[in-house]
Parts: sequence; structure tokens; C-alpha cells
Amino acid sequence: MEKTKVYITRDEGDSWIWVWKKPKIGNWSPQQLSDCSIVNWQREDIEEADCYLSSDFKKKFSMTIRPKTKKCVHLSTKLLNNEDYKLLSNDAKRKK
Repeated sequence: MEKTKVYITRDEGDSWIWVWKKPKIGNWSPQQLSDCSIVNWQREDIEEADCYLSSDFKKKFSMTIRPKTKKCVHLSTKLLNNEDYKLLSNDAKRKK
């Protein structure tokens, strides 16, 4: 099974998990916003990111992370490219 290196992040007080794929421009690792009262992860290349509800992410990838966390992981390329469970998707035929 082919795997892809990605970063996953979860902002403070949020139930969304962001999956950051290799960017076309800018920083590879998402950075915490400075001068912000809560932990929030950002990167220049938002087009190379997908978001999931934490419950959907756990169903799809069998893992989860705590709020205020950034983690580098290797996930299945086939699952990453599948539109099912993504919070934002243009695919009308997806499961959700």
C-alpha cells in the first residue's frame, strides 16, 4: 500500500482535522499563528489541504489527534485521494 507523508493539525476548540499535503509553494509544515489567543495552524498553500470532522477522520483513517496538535504522519494515498468524508468536496457521488 502506497503512503504519502502529510501533516495533520487540529486547532484549539475546533472539531476539524486538517490534512496538509506537500505544497506547491511556501512552507511544508503548517505554523502556529502568532499573536493569536488560541492555537491555530496556517500555511500559505491552502489548496493542498483537506479538512474533516474529527469523527469522520477517525472512521476513515482509524486515528485522531488532540486539539492544539500538529503531527507528521504517513497516510494511505488511496484514502487521501478519496473524496468520502471530506468536509469540503465537489464530488456529488461521495458517500456523505
